[in-house]
Amino acid sequence: MTNTRRHPAVIDLLGGTPHGAGADTTGTAGTPPMSPKLPRTKDSRSPRLRYVAALIVVIALLGWFVLRLLSGNDERAQERIADETDTSETAPTLDVTPPAPAAAETDPTACRTDPGDQKSGAGVIAAFEHAYYVTRSGTAVRELTTPDTSLPSKEKIQAGIDTVPTGTTHCVRITPISAGIYSVALTEMRPGQPPAQFPQTITAKELDGRWFVEVIN
Repeated sequence: MTNTRRHPAVIDLLGGTPHGAGADTTGTAGTPPMSPKLPRTKDSRSPRLRYVAALIVVIALLGWFVLRLLSGNDERAQERIADETDTSETAPTLDVTPPAPAAAETDPTACRTDPGDQKSGAGVIAAFEHAYYVTRSGTAVRELTTPDTSLPSKEKIQAGIDTVPTGTTHCVRITPISAGIYSVALTEMRPGQPPAQFPQTITAKELDGRWFVEVIN
């Protein structure tokens, strides 16, 4: 049987080993194998140091910002206090002088248009004229007279009030003559007309602590 040898190139293409290749080891037998190189390890301390340094810088910046902010607030507070102090020093002094006491009583001889009262003779006369010209009520006028007065009834008083134009004003000046007797100067002012004056003498009477009109002359 014939031993056919293949060309070394053909053996390489087929993936085999060329004949006699394993025997030719004279050039490499004495060379020791080279140890594989270990991968170079990075120093794990360097990134950590960089992180720590960066963190220190950030903390320092934050501390500086907080201190600057607090110092700014303190300066503004001091300026505000200084402004308030200056304002208080330059503010005008308020006048604390108490007002003069009002007169205890209205001048009894003044011309009156007030509602009056039943605490005195002059007061009930003023109330009587006010009920006639302002309230315009015969009933209110009659309630200010004594029960046995000679003055007309409330119906007749109302009829007289109705003849007075609406808007008529009055003023009554009351002067005491003696106990319960008063000189009265009544001024009646109708719209569009000159004032008219009516002198009267009115007698007032006290009944159960209240004063009433009794007679008008």
